[in-house]
Amino acid sequence: MNLTATLNAKPDACARNVGPLVVGDQGALYVGAPSEVWSFVKGLGGRTFRVIYRCKDGRVRDMIGRQGVYNSAQDGMVRGIGHAMESERNLTLSFWTNVYGGRAVNTGAGKGYRTLRADGILAIKCDGIVVLTSEGLRSLESRG
Repeated sequence: MNLTATLNAKPDACARNVGPLVVGDQGALYVGAPSEVWSFVKGLGGRTFRVIYRCKDGRVRDMIGRQGVYNSAQDGMVRGIGHAMESERNLTLSFWTNVYGGRAVNTGAGKGYRTLRADGILAIKCDGIVVLTSEGLRSLESRG
């Protein structure tokens, strides 16, 4: 199953270059609630991974990058205007996109930091293993 197409995700330049995120015959693992998703992604450490992510505005992005980036100038805690990009209490993670192109990261097309909400993560691929989240499964079922 082509998750990029099925979930109507817009790939960033890096994801576009490697092709769609596909669940093959081996199937996918499942990670449930947002707190479990947060812990799973946190456990990836600094490894590069691919994520299909639903933004607050409803758009779905397919991005490649890594988590574990701290002390960004964009971080609310660093700037003194809010919580840290990575927050277990808020179930948010810092994400560094792997795309070089100079465009804004918030479009899913540029290089830089962004904050991912654990409940917005639909699917992850790391080290060749695809993981679906409960929100990802709901999204697939609704497209049925």
